[in-house]
Amino acid sequence: MRVHTVLATLFIVFLGVSAQGQRGPGGGGGGGQGRGGRGGGGRGGGIAMPIVLTASAWTDGGDIPSKYAGQTGVSPALTWTAGPAGTQSFVLIMHDMDVAPQKGEDVLHFIIWDIPGTATGLPEGLQAGDQADGSRIGRNIAGQNSYMGPAPPAGHPVHHYVLELYALDNKLGLPATATRAEVMAAMNGHIVSRAAYYGKFKPA
Repeated sequence: MRVHTVLATLFIVFLGVSAQGQRGPGGGGGGGQGRGGRGGGGRGGGIAMPIVLTASAWTDGGDIPSKYAGQTGVSPALTWTAGPAGTQSFVLIMHDMDVAPQKGEDVLHFIIWDIPGTATGLPEGLQAGDQADGSRIGRNIAGQNSYMGPAPPAGHPVHHYVLELYALDNKLGLPATATRAEVMAAMNGHIVSRAAYYGKFKPA
């Protein structure tokens, strides 16, 4: 009986946390999985199950292989579980959490939006610019519409990176020149679920 009571209490807490998900995107790494993230959100007011995001090249919180680092690094293969009903697109953002903020943002390594709502992943090695499925890669910190891998200066301690995935109830339709701030603002009120996945990298 005591075990059943504990399980029931945990389930109620889960529902309460999930229901709080109705808010816009944050500047950091809250997500549907990993470190304290939560699903839900958007305008529908219902409880959406969190998305589970996975990178095949490293474990959540593990070391990012050098293949995916630096200016010449390739983007990693990612998979995720299906978004909730009504998902029209996904947005993926990768950023470095261990740098001094610049104009309120940390270092942006990768941003891609208007990923089709039916997608359940991204292949390794995406080419720069717009994709055949309508996805659009935005400008990273170097001003390039492409993926840029971890590249902390030599001698720096370990840097920590987060991949944030957002499921939206619309498509953003923003131009390739859109800034991260503009993408985040356009997402506000349209998030129906989200997830996060972490990695770390130390320069040689």
